[in-house]
Amino acid sequence: MNALMAVMMAVCLNGSWEFSFKEDQILEDVAKPDFAADATMIVPGCWDVCPNWYMKHGTGLYRRTFTLDREMKDAVLVVDGMGIRAKFAVDGRDLGVHPYPYARLEIPVGPLAKGEHTIFAALDNVMEWPRVKLARPYYDFYFYGGFYHGVKIVEREPKVFVKTVDWAKRKIAVKVEDGKWEERTLPNAKLWSPEAPNLTTIEVAGQKVRFGIRQIEAKNRKIYLNGKELFLKGFNRHESRQNEGSATSEATMIQDLQNLKALGGNFLRGAHYQQSQRFLDLCDEMGVLIWEESLGWGNGQDYTTNKNAFPPNEFSDEEWCRMQIKQTREMVRTSFNHPSVIIFAFLNEPASAKKEGAAFINRLIDTIRAEETGRLITFACNNVAKKYMDLANVNTDIVAFNAYPGTIPMKPGTKAELKKKVNEHFNDVIARFRALYPEKPIMISESGCCGMYGEREALNASISTEDFQDEYLTDIFETLWANPDCVGFAIWQMNDGRTRQRYCAKNCSAMFGGSIAGCFDNMRRPKLSTATVKKFFGQK
Repeated sequence: MNALMAVMMAVCLNGSWEFSFKEDQILEDVAKPDFAADATMIVPGCWDVCPNWYMKHGTGLYRRTFTLDREMKDAVLVVDGMGIRAKFAVDGRDLGVHPYPYARLEIPVGPLAKGEHTIFAALDNVMEWPRVKLARPYYDFYFYGGFYHGVKIVEREPKVFVKTVDWAKRKIAVKVEDGKWEERTLPNAKLWSPEAPNLTTIEVAGQKVRFGIRQIEAKNRKIYLNGKELFLKGFNRHESRQNEGSATSEATMIQDLQNLKALGGNFLRGAHYQQSQRFLDLCDEMGVLIWEESLGWGNGQDYTTNKNAFPPNEFSDEEWCRMQIKQTREMVRTSFNHPSVIIFAFLNEPASAKKEGAAFINRLIDTIRAEETGRLITFACNNVAKKYMDLANVNTDIVAFNAYPGTIPMKPGTKAELKKKVNEHFNDVIARFRALYPEKPIMISESGCCGMYGEREALNASISTEDFQDEYLTDIFETLWANPDCVGFAIWQMNDGRTRQRYCAKNCSAMFGGSIAGCFDNMRRPKLSTATVKKFFGQK
């Protein structure tokens, strides 16, 4: 059962759909429910990993029938992630265009009679401003076309939200959609933690709701879970795998979570978008802590908005701002009852050293706080230079920053020089943030480097080899593990994955069309660095 919404009636629409692909055409030009199907496509699935449409851009047209064995008085179409824009219709009834990649969509359908119905969908993966605003060509990950984690029709019921008020007294608060918080005490309930992921189910307004009693706090420079000091150790994880794209299977999800646990990790940052509800269910069950953030990457930065890159500055576009606020609010409400989610965040490396960037970041912080989730709030900051320092962490709960000393740009020098760069940079940035925010916890939300699977050169450790990646991560671990002000580290990244392609032009390019910074390759084969990761994770 999904942790947010229990339903009286649900019809799963996964499986084979009639399909036709219209290359280089946008959905506005080809979205016709009576299209002539010439192929079959699987839902969930990404068409651009399939041989016939491999890496192609355009619009995928989908259609299938389904049968209701009784009437639905108020049906909702639920889409658990898609790319990158979608238009839907049921029985010819237009359900509008939905421009929120990766997000869980809950689209009102209205009454549906008993019997057979036809659903139509048009999904396009063509990135073009201003028609597409939340997906930009410079984002450093690939936007796959298709349905990522399934489609279903459900009968609407009010949402129920549960949060922990006092972990020691087993006190929770419950709210039915548009209602008020009411406190309850569950004296016999077991606590949820990574070591003991105990889940609790209660009935509210006729619905069974699953959650976990646990309380996350940031105080005195530390993070605490259920009153116990917590150190976050893990990876950044993209929803991506070779031959699956973003439609990763449950087997892949479990494989990633087991790999994390086997290395002694407890934490994943969901980079850089809303997470699949099924994935969060598994994190709840397996005891993995999650940072979930709404979609964004480098927004408002000089390197993404100047005349040689990708104008405009999105912070100056009010529609983009409204869409960001909406997707962030919906992400929070969708994932509210997952105990695994301990941090809500947004964007990634935004222009937080600029006044307009800091002002909008505060709007997003206010959006999350208004939901009263009991989670910690932050974002991944990369404005850490002495002359270009972040302005936007005044209202966050955790200071989190990304840094790649010696590797971005790639100037590592000798082994001794690289170690010195890593040590000085991280300690300097942490010290400056500590001076700005005397009581806030500080963590590293990204750092790492490329390591091509199978490329080993122990004698010299040339860049992009497994040996160099292992050397670099060792330097980072030794620095951070010795710094008492560091409360967590998320390695960039867990697995290799596809990113910018040749068609993106300008400053968008990537080695082999992907990132090879994973400690596991795209097929989840471990690299040399995993032994080092396990060693250091075991020390915390």
